[in-house]
Amino acid sequence: GCGKGHTPGEMQAHNYGMPSPAGYRTAKRLMEMADRFHLPIITFVDTCGAWPSFRAEEAGQSEAIATNLRIMAGLAVPMITMVIGEGGSGGALGLAMGNRLGMLSQAYYGVISPEGAASILGRYKDEKHKLEQFPQDCYALAKAQNIYAYQLRDLGVVDQVVYEDSHETYNNFPQTLARLAKFLQDALIELSTLKPEQLVEQRYAKYRALGKFIEMDTEQRQATLRKLESEVSTKKARPVKPDTTPCRLVTYLANQVLHSERARFMGLAPPKVPTISPQAPAVENVSTKAITAKSILDAQGPQAMAKWVRSQERVLLTDTTMRDAHQSLLATRVRTIDLVQGAKAANTLLCDAFSFECWGGATFDVAYRFLNEDPWDRLRQIRAACPNVCLQMLIRGANAVGYTSYPDNVVVRFVELAAKNGMDIFRIFDCFNDLNQMKTCIDAVRKTGKVAECCVCYTSDITTSSVYNAEYYTNLAKELCDAGAHTIAIKDMAGLMKPSGVVPILNAIRAGAGDDIPIHFHTHCTSSASLAVAMEMTRQGCDIIDFAIASMADLTSQPSLNAFCAAMAGMPRDPKINYLALEPLDVYWMKVREMYAPFETGMLSGSARVYDHEIPGGQYANLFVQCKSMGLGDRWEEVLDAYRDVNQLFGDIVKVTPSSKCVGDLALFLINKNLKAFDILDPEKTKNIDYPDSVVGLFEGRLGFPHRGFPDEVTSAILQGKPKLTIRPSSALPPADFTKTQIELSDKYGVQLDDERVMAALLYPKVFDDYMNFCATNTAAAAFLPTPIFWYSFSIGQTATISKLPSEIAQKELGSTLESEEITLTLKRVGPLKAGRMRTIVFQVNDKEQHVEVKNPAAEGEFDGPMADTSNPNHLPSPMPGMVDKCHIEVGQSVVAGQELFIVSALKMEVKVRAPRDGKIDKLYVEARDKLVEGALMAVIS
Repeated sequence: GCGKGHTPGEMQAHNYGMPSPAGYRTAKRLMEMADRFHLPIITFVDTCGAWPSFRAEEAGQSEAIATNLRIMAGLAVPMITMVIGEGGSGGALGLAMGNRLGMLSQAYYGVISPEGAASILGRYKDEKHKLEQFPQDCYALAKAQNIYAYQLRDLGVVDQVVYEDSHETYNNFPQTLARLAKFLQDALIELSTLKPEQLVEQRYAKYRALGKFIEMDTEQRQATLRKLESEVSTKKARPVKPDTTPCRLVTYLANQVLHSERARFMGLAPPKVPTISPQAPAVENVSTKAITAKSILDAQGPQAMAKWVRSQERVLLTDTTMRDAHQSLLATRVRTIDLVQGAKAANTLLCDAFSFECWGGATFDVAYRFLNEDPWDRLRQIRAACPNVCLQMLIRGANAVGYTSYPDNVVVRFVELAAKNGMDIFRIFDCFNDLNQMKTCIDAVRKTGKVAECCVCYTSDITTSSVYNAEYYTNLAKELCDAGAHTIAIKDMAGLMKPSGVVPILNAIRAGAGDDIPIHFHTHCTSSASLAVAMEMTRQGCDIIDFAIASMADLTSQPSLNAFCAAMAGMPRDPKINYLALEPLDVYWMKVREMYAPFETGMLSGSARVYDHEIPGGQYANLFVQCKSMGLGDRWEEVLDAYRDVNQLFGDIVKVTPSSKCVGDLALFLINKNLKAFDILDPEKTKNIDYPDSVVGLFEGRLGFPHRGFPDEVTSAILQGKPKLTIRPSSALPPADFTKTQIELSDKYGVQLDDERVMAALLYPKVFDDYMNFCATNTAAAAFLPTPIFWYSFSIGQTATISKLPSEIAQKELGSTLESEEITLTLKRVGPLKAGRMRTIVFQVNDKEQHVEVKNPAAEGEFDGPMADTSNPNHLPSPMPGMVDKCHIEVGQSVVAGQELFIVSALKMEVKVRAPRDGKIDKLYVEARDKLVEGALMAVIS
């Protein structure tokens, strides 16, 4: 508070004039401004002291007062203070360190009020005695404390007492006002003759004289300390303090309180984001003996299942909520703990569904990279929750679930492990519709007895394109059918299909694949036209269509399953699912989505602009989050244009992961460099530029090639003389040695890794290594935390409950295996700032208190490290904001021009930082996992 008021109501509204940290910080900014512009400072004090509350201490009350005292001590301008009412303790002193200090005659100043002191010290026989004696004690204590203006003047604390006329009031005081003005005028005239250093010195001497102290030399101090120690040793021993040593989990959580990217305590969480996770939908898990795709597949195999699908009079549905819906809307950030609760309800409410898409795509690496959880555990848990419905995944052919090509035996082994852990349907695609890149995967799926659903990736407009026309799709469908596809999916990854294109695309697929193979349609709602397309697909005989539950549908996701079921009721090929029965699941996902608010794309409606930029729905949200993380959020419109232009530069390619990622990476890279797409063809504008690794790999042929290839001039500009592959990428790679890799990794991490984790390490070596390091150095229990705690940490007093941890994790994280089924954690207190920006964070774990010392983060926007001097050729700057993924050098090492020194990443985009010339590393300022801003000094090269 920076006011007080006069009536009881006004005083209550102003918190009785007790300043909060915000009030002190406002005063600090005003004092700094006055100092900067050489203006005198006048403060009026009327407060009983600083706000004595836990909230104020959390917000840094002690720090705010101490900062003001430090600022006032060093002011180079005159400061005049007038106590006009009451003054209490350091709370008033935080505004009162004047070179001249005045006091109204009826004001008073005390460390503790006489009434408070009398209440503590007074001894009364009964109420009657207290009524008589208490006022006398207050007066006596007031005199003893020297709280009155004339007493403080006589002590030399106050320079002048300004007399108040007793007949004047707070809203009519001309005589007192004149005396106040005279005091201020005289003080200003007197202080104006002093130089800045004299003002500081005078203020220092004035306040140093207020206290009593003894100056001692070293010998005197040591003698005094020995005396005090001997006195303490003769006193009764204090009780032993309880052990407050923190366990690993609490140490991690305490650091998150201050350092989480969206820490609730630091005010970084969205204002209305939930503090607790929603309850699972209240649905009875009834067993069913109905004939479904899952029951046919398990009993008779994929060919029989395909025949059964073609025999259905109703259209069949796939629910994408657990994979592509949240990948498209929430940047793939939905955690396993939330998916599994929804899966249990979906198993009952959508028991007639063809499949649940729940795995693959970006979910695999994001689980490790951002969620600190194992995707294999996710698959096993969802399988257990959904025993009656087919599980479906997205697999990128030779790229598996990665962004590059892998040895054939890695792809085969991955398919085997996925099938073993519960996967039924493998939706297989290649980012360039290249069958050669899909064949190994198709054969592997067929060998497991699971469903090979092969994709025709749809792009452009079949009704107008001279490249991606009906003949193109017919030939592709025939190739896929001949290669062993059980079903064919039309993968409209950007939502470019229009109702006018439905008949041409279905006719083209049927012409190539025949009438016996089921057709499965997948699209996105980016344009808002996709529900109309889905209904037209149904009318024209498409067998299976992808939808998402209503609260996770539309925008860049799939069309609404609920709306489709309601719209089709009673019509030919009605899916026979009661949309009202889906409400519990819809409400659950609506509440889940609220917890992931920061990952929303910001889209409030569909946009026909997708027909221009053609960004896949599953990429849109991730690209937007990546854009914001690089500080380019306000240039999103430019990114959309750059994406379109980069696609045209590349020759209008099929854009789906991982080729779409390359287009997006280059678009962001160019915007960050303030370049246009076709500037790449201008050597003067792009000299000394290192393109993102993903883009270089694309043109080298690491992902295969478009059926028409890339433009030669663009290839030359990107590769800059590097060779490109002339054979299928996977065939150029040596087979993986699974046994050797397992032994090496188990030795490296000190634990025996199963086949699934060995596979993860082969697919994503660095991402998996980061995950294992996180588990080793932070916590292995992140996957068990409630989602509001995982993303936003705790606020003071907030409690979270964790279901019983597995015994081996409980032993590591908590120090013992607790018998309790649940672990309750409550953030009790965040202590004030101490020396070195440290705070004490206090948690209660069940009935035990644990304390953690955590360093407070630097001020917002502040970068602790040095910045490169652009005029110094020896300084090596960071090319973009992000994190140091790898550091390949050490001090003293000789380097040559073009040598890779660092890898800097921002989310999934990586840029190599190379030596600009030959030289030696004189100084190294960063290491792996350090966060950087653009232009941060990374190294000095002599």
